[in-house]
Amino acid sequence: MRATLLIIILLPLWSFLASAQNRAIRGTLKTAGGEPVAYASVTIKNDQQRILAFKTSDSHGSFTLVWRDTVDIVGLRVEINHLGYKKVSVPLVADQHHYDILMTEEAIDLAEVEVKSRPKINLRGDTLSYDVASFTKPEDRTIEDVLKRMPGVEVEENGQIKYNGKAISNFYVDGDDLLDDKYAIGTKTIPHAMVKDVEVMQNHQPLNVLQGKALSENVALNLKIRDEAKLKLTGQAKPGGGLPSQYDGELNTILFNKKYKMLNVGKANNVGTDLATDFTAFNQAGRRANAGNSRPGELLSSGTVGNPALPTNRYYFNNSGSLNANNLVNLRSGLQLKANVGLLLDNNDMEYNSTHDLYLADDTIRYSEVQQIDRSPFLVDISLNAQANKATYYLNNALKIGYSGETGHAALASNAMAMNQRISHRIRDFSNTLDYIPALRNGNILSVNWYLNHFNRPQALNIEPGIHADVLNEGHPFDAVSQHTETPTWFNTLAVGYRMPNGRIMQSYRLSTLSEWQQLLSLLRLTQHTGEQSAYVGSTDNNLHWQRHNAQFNTTYELRESRWEALLSLPLIWQRIAYKDAGFGLDETKERLLFNPFFRAKYMTTPEDYLSASYTYSNQMGNINGVYRGAVLTNYRSLQANDAALQEQHAHNVGLNYNFQRNISMLFMNAGISYTHAKANTIASNVQTDNISSTVLLPYENDVSTFTANAGISKYIFALGATAGLKSAWSTTRFNQFLNDELLPYNNVSFSLTPLFEARLWNRISLRYEGTGTWTTSKLVTGETTLRMPDRQISRYDQSVNLLYSPFPNTFLRLSGRHQYTSQAQAEDISYFFMDANIRYKLDPWNTDIELNLTNLANITAYETYSLSANQFGYSRYNLRGRMAVLKLAFNL
Repeated sequence: MRATLLIIILLPLWSFLASAQNRAIRGTLKTAGGEPVAYASVTIKNDQQRILAFKTSDSHGSFTLVWRDTVDIVGLRVEINHLGYKKVSVPLVADQHHYDILMTEEAIDLAEVEVKSRPKINLRGDTLSYDVASFTKPEDRTIEDVLKRMPGVEVEENGQIKYNGKAISNFYVDGDDLLDDKYAIGTKTIPHAMVKDVEVMQNHQPLNVLQGKALSENVALNLKIRDEAKLKLTGQAKPGGGLPSQYDGELNTILFNKKYKMLNVGKANNVGTDLATDFTAFNQAGRRANAGNSRPGELLSSGTVGNPALPTNRYYFNNSGSLNANNLVNLRSGLQLKANVGLLLDNNDMEYNSTHDLYLADDTIRYSEVQQIDRSPFLVDISLNAQANKATYYLNNALKIGYSGETGHAALASNAMAMNQRISHRIRDFSNTLDYIPALRNGNILSVNWYLNHFNRPQALNIEPGIHADVLNEGHPFDAVSQHTETPTWFNTLAVGYRMPNGRIMQSYRLSTLSEWQQLLSLLRLTQHTGEQSAYVGSTDNNLHWQRHNAQFNTTYELRESRWEALLSLPLIWQRIAYKDAGFGLDETKERLLFNPFFRAKYMTTPEDYLSASYTYSNQMGNINGVYRGAVLTNYRSLQANDAALQEQHAHNVGLNYNFQRNISMLFMNAGISYTHAKANTIASNVQTDNISSTVLLPYENDVSTFTANAGISKYIFALGATAGLKSAWSTTRFNQFLNDELLPYNNVSFSLTPLFEARLWNRISLRYEGTGTWTTSKLVTGETTLRMPDRQISRYDQSVNLLYSPFPNTFLRLSGRHQYTSQAQAEDISYFFMDANIRYKLDPWNTDIELNLTNLANITAYETYSLSANQFGYSRYNLRGRMAVLKLAFNL
């Protein structure tokens, strides 16, 4: 009802704003001999010499200019500039939309010409093309090095790519999705010299049959490969070794032609590089969530402290090897066959100690932990895909098979209690997706989708000697405790859709069914001094059976009118959830009729800028992890169970975003605000003692509200040949916490600022600066509780500087520094400065690079950090890798 009212209110505004029109002209540039004049500068200027529109002519000499029709055409002129041709200025004539302009060659006195390089960028429709050579520097190796320098493009530390603040949805190599969303391996491996252009495709629609027939806000990135790079197989061999006892090697093979593409990479190292990041599918979790597949999270862990906020080469003591094979074939029939295979073997160690303070009204509970962890993760990931993506139909079948896991050993001391832990888990993941979307003779589009998934993650945690005897074994000492859990899951969806893209308002109707079957099994066993294994007497084991079925009918309306785009989605869902566990006399069934409307509107303020607004109302039900009754020892100090009905949550979300870009001047800006208010019928209650915490989900109304604001700017400064950027984000979250039978309302406020600057100085010197400042405050909301606690604040500053000097051709000296500073009230300030050096020399006759990496020159072997959340404060100290030196060779095959 609210969404409908919003549309009624906005309709008059749409009609008013849509009345504004654009004016456009087209034309061609030719010489007297009929030769086209390519890449000329074409501008529309008024009588005050202000530029209203700008474009360069294409390779055929053609151009199209569009500008706002806000001034009289009298006095406007089209002006053409091109080196080697006389300047031309032609007055515009009313009702004339095409101009054939004759260009006259003009001799140039080279002694009087100052040549200044200007990076090239070109916009055609929704595709923005960056000329790679314009942004490349001599020291660059891979396309990732160049992407980081392109204004408007961000490359996160984990390899994820964003454009003007928005994560990309697809990554293509010459138009083909070779890497199946695991594109970080591509940007780290593909030489920049192979890439002619980087194309950013806004409003991207990957299905040809739906192009122009469905609205999209996705952003995709395509690497356009040079013609000469498509002719032969290439690759690199990168052996390396150093001190103390270091090795780092890579072998890759690359072929990118129209029929066959391959990117196969093998790696091995013990220098702290985490190869698991090469297998990250950045959009997989979101796509799975859109399908309704909400997998329960893992239940068990060996500790409570995560990784430090440092690159892995600082703290990751590893021996790792991986194979990443990506191969694609385009057949003459239009069928595309693709195989993506990933293998990973790893062994790594980490040592840390920590303290965790929990502030109560009249007490402070402290947990201390010292742990040495030895992990052995592995991964087998296979994806087989067959696809036909044509204008008349889309057919796709994707089979994915995953088997991964980890075995870990940990020696741990907590609050003067010593123990040994062993944890293991195995993930078996199988899925198959079938899509068929044909265009019908009447112009409408039919869609059929079937998705099947089986997933299981059995986990086992063993701890010796027996711990918390007063809680687990009625005060009697015992030898060991073991916890086993698993949640085998079958998930299935089937959907049929019908789209009517013709007419002023595009309509889409979709009917889908969803079925989910799960079983949560847990065994908590104690090994007594006699060797006998006994069950934990405080709770029965879990044997919970869960079923979720729903039928959904979704109606979608899409409107594209002049500068306006709008989408209204009205999904109506009947859902039935049933779960039972005979051991607890649990047998519940919940049936609900859910309505989750979504509305989005977009207004193009200029041909490059837009304002978008969205509203979502969502009804969500909890999952199997929120209803099990039997106690689970999730780690050595936490015992969890639930004593509430299935969680039901409804949430409102409102967002407003503005996207500004000036492609010719290479200025990109974005800003947005959002507000979310969620209400649930359950809350987690924590009971903390000096050695163990118990968590129970209780039936209690719980509100959470979050307000966020963010902004970003990225600019190429032509005078300096520099890229500069600045990002900021502010958020405040209001939530409740039940702790030791006290309801504590908290408000967390966070602000971050991230500047970036990269420039070439004095021709031979390059400088890159990147920093992040974060300020976090956590405070108890006064007036809603009788308790009084002081506000907790923490500040962090993380800055890095890279200075590159090229004293001779093909010689590059890089010095890198990273400074981290943390300030917390009533605690000592923490400050670190890490320094690395790199020396590289290119042997052009041998097509080889020689590189020496010197890491952690200051030999910092320990790292401390603070964390803050509500009334909990954490301190952690990690052992780091010391000083290292590695010599590498890079042979181009």
